[in-house]
Amino acid sequence: MEIAKALVLVGCGGDDRPWPTAPLSPKHLFPVANRPILTHNLDALRAAGVLEAAVLAMPGMGTAIERTVGNGRDVGLNLQHLQWTGNDDLISALAAGYEFLGGEPVLVQQGDALLRERMHGHISAFARDGLDALALRLDDEAGGEPADSGYLLSPRAISILLGGRHRSSDPIAAIRHGGGHTRVERVVGCLPCHGDQQRLLEGNRHMLENLVTSFDPHSIENSRIQGPVVVHPSAIVRGSLIRGPAIIGPDSVITDSYIGPYTSLGPRVLIEAAEIEYSIVLAGAQLHFVGTRLESSIIGRGARIARAFDPPAAMRMAIGDGVEVILKGGQVGGPDILERARRP
Repeated sequence: MEIAKALVLVGCGGDDRPWPTAPLSPKHLFPVANRPILTHNLDALRAAGVLEAAVLAMPGMGTAIERTVGNGRDVGLNLQHLQWTGNDDLISALAAGYEFLGGEPVLVQQGDALLRERMHGHISAFARDGLDALALRLDDEAGGEPADSGYLLSPRAISILLGGRHRSSDPIAAIRHGGGHTRVERVVGCLPCHGDQQRLLEGNRHMLENLVTSFDPHSIENSRIQGPVVVHPSAIVRGSLIRGPAIIGPDSVITDSYIGPYTSLGPRVLIEAAEIEYSIVLAGAQLHFVGTRLESSIIGRGARIARAFDPPAAMRMAIGDGVEVILKGGQVGGPDILERARRP
């Protein structure tokens, strides 16, 4: 029973609080490895043989998502966009997508599911073993509790769930009680939209591990490239060390700096005499002479962090609401500086 259709659930996730660096946009459109989380998910579906998908978005999110992924042509899918109000509830998602499914088997997946293994093997096992339901239970790399990132469902399983004769908080248990043949498989990955910004950084690290080195030697001046690194042809790197996995976006300029592993620099980023690793830097942000290495950080769009050298010595910042700032080891021999600004 091959699967050619998917329902992609773009809900609030387990934690519906906005990230300070993305207070208005849907979390699923936040870039990891310089591409929206949702786009990575759709890529994996197409690689698994899925041809058509319906994106089920919560109210207020659909317009931005449709504007970003459109009809799916860029990722090789035929996409539809549907509104969904079920807040991650599988049965309500099946009801919303019922006409789209047309009585065919389906893969239902969280829109932020970033898995280590390819989906095709699970789809093949689902068909080969005549299963009605296969749950993909995620062992979260960020240390969260195991959760179901997706389900492979036969038409019989869909009928059992929508019929409601065997109610259970566990869809697999309901299908089993209805006579369906089920299985649960463990998968490794993360759900970056279902948590705080630390989980987002884990998602970025996960996707960067798939990088294949690509850069134009003419854009690299007196610099060293170590490990898998992608530098956009329009970016410039001068006098710097770039240690991958890392990606540098279009029109960015890196001068006399260190860009460490698991770092994504978006478009038009300027970094001068600074060090950063295990981080995400969004479009148009700037780091100048910061004086200490930044790590496990998310620098918002257009943010600027710079050290002023005219007396009195100071560091200048332009940061968004709710951002946490930790500065340690200021001047040599001086006291550490610790400042926090958190969203209430």
